[in-house]
Amino acid sequence: MKIHIAHPALMAVTLGVATWLTAPAANAQLTHWPAKPIRLVIPFPAGGGPERTIRAVAEGLGQRLGQPVVVDYKPGASGNIGAAETARSAADGYTWLLAQESIVTINPHIFKSLGYEPEKLFPVALFGSFVNVLTCHPAVGVRSVAELVEKAKAKPGSIRYASSGPGSPGHLAMEMFTSAAKIDMVHIPYRGPMPAVQDLLGGHVDCGFLVASIVAEYVKNKRLVGLAGSGTKPSASLSDLPNLSDAGYRDANATFWLGIFGPTGVDPDITRKFHQALTETVRSEPVQAAMLASDTQPESTTPAQARQLLNETSARWASVVQRIHLKLD
Repeated sequence: MKIHIAHPALMAVTLGVATWLTAPAANAQLTHWPAKPIRLVIPFPAGGGPERTIRAVAEGLGQRLGQPVVVDYKPGASGNIGAAETARSAADGYTWLLAQESIVTINPHIFKSLGYEPEKLFPVALFGSFVNVLTCHPAVGVRSVAELVEKAKAKPGSIRYASSGPGSPGHLAMEMFTSAAKIDMVHIPYRGPMPAVQDLLGGHVDCGFLVASIVAEYVKNKRLVGLAGSGTKPSASLSDLPNLSDAGYRDANATFWLGIFGPTGVDPDITRKFHQALTETVRSEPVQAAMLASDTQPESTTPAQARQLLNETSARWASVVQRIHLKLD
């Protein structure tokens, strides 16, 4: 199957992976790496949904590499600040970025300036997947995707949906769904997922495609109504919910990913050793438990699989961004 790369940034990502995959296995630098603590940059605020996953992965990597892995939060600009911090770091194997894949599959399509050159980052692996949940306030009076679509068609523009910001995965997932369902809903963006959830709980907005790990407790205690998951796999915490394929919207399915990226130019042998440590970490029982508790499904991708997923996801989001004419400063 021929893979088409939707954005020049991902062309560079592909080349970055290919470089270390084809490099000679023997390298003197590997003998001395790591010789000091490793920094893991996180491009979003502390305390969010994947916090347990981040801490567990950092601890597991540290155990396997024999050096502490220090978590360094650099939030802001939809992940661009942390991505720029990593891209501009020395390519010596001591700085890596743990982030949602949206930094390379969505951000290059929507931001006029990223603040760094996308080709300066390459993916090591995608190690976890998660879904958003189509959620509504009980006052909306719907209990299924079909009922929501019927209500939206009866009164176009009457239903308001929340997202954690323009161009966020939840925003684009909802735009993809409303296009597939041929309905018109009004987007109300917030500065992050928690303000969006709080206004949804208060009935100030009607619905949202929101992160499962955040809304699960409110769905379980009936303060919110869960309609469907966005991906092909169920949410770990809301496993009884259908997904959009079950509701007849197969083309609107959206799975989101966590991955680790590095600055282009890291020694190939160092990258291979880091990838091996990451794979062993994610397969360990404590890390898998922490990830499932954060509603993240453990994955174990090869670099080639990661590259293909990034290419396909980027192409899909590019079409959504172009359709809604989204561009951010």
